[in-house]
Amino acid sequence: MDFKSLIMNGRSVRNYKDTPVDAKKLTELEQYVSECKKLDDSIEVETRFFAGDDTYKRLYGIAGYKGVMIEAPNYLVLLSEDKPHHLENAGYVGERAILKARDLGIDSCWISYSDRNAVKNTLGIDTDKEVVALIALGYASSEKKIEGAGKTGDNYSQSNLSVSKGSSDRIALEEMVFIDKWGNSATAEVLEERALLDAFSYSRMAPSSLNKQPWRFIVDGGKVVLAINNENYSGSYANKIDAGIIMLYFGVILDVTMFDSKWGFDEMEKDYGIPQNYKVVGYCNI
Repeated sequence: MDFKSLIMNGRSVRNYKDTPVDAKKLTELEQYVSECKKLDDSIEVETRFFAGDDTYKRLYGIAGYKGVMIEAPNYLVLLSEDKPHHLENAGYVGERAILKARDLGIDSCWISYSDRNAVKNTLGIDTDKEVVALIALGYASSEKKIEGAGKTGDNYSQSNLSVSKGSSDRIALEEMVFIDKWGNSATAEVLEERALLDAFSYSRMAPSSLNKQPWRFIVDGGKVVLAINNENYSGSYANKIDAGIIMLYFGVILDVTMFDSKWGFDEMEKDYGIPQNYKVVGYCNI
């Protein structure tokens, strides 16, 4: 897949045609998710697909922004074992599925929910795994794209997202990436010298809850450290999904421009001067 092109052409679609997604494409998507690179291959994940109208009615009031469900011809439910970092892994895998769907010509959006057990029970999913992502699939009812991400809502589905490189509502590289310690802003020239400019430039385009773009990076020699803005990261579904998504965007570009990326989650003792409202959640060796 041409990940750079897929990221550049990204959008989150809320309004869909009634046309269902071809079964062969859903099968290809399912196969891709089962075989694709993950943050942690030891965490078992699986996909379940559900058809539109009945699923939409059953999930209304349970999923969507304040219970207002997104109506789509198909839905993907991602299930996962409950293990350490399984939600970060869900963000990584779920967004990878979205990129693959885009490659197949399928539009999509993340759908929020507050009770994973209610989603599982309502859809009659019989498994020990937990619901970690709900994604609408289909074809946009309008070709119009909105440049930039919306500022309202509490999930990824609140805007039609089509972010172009350098879009004014995206965080600047100098605000997002630091060298050696917090506050020592990286320049495009320095990142270019380190062959990291592409990876960070495309990372700027990653979707996030409320478009908060909660991520910051510190380049420390041969290591890239990821910090997320959240004082209660351990209890936040959205921020863990955000972390997994940004790890994916940085990682897939690193994969195609330099070498196979690998994120780690070990505790880090080094003091980077990170503010208290940020938390180091992972690192990538480069």
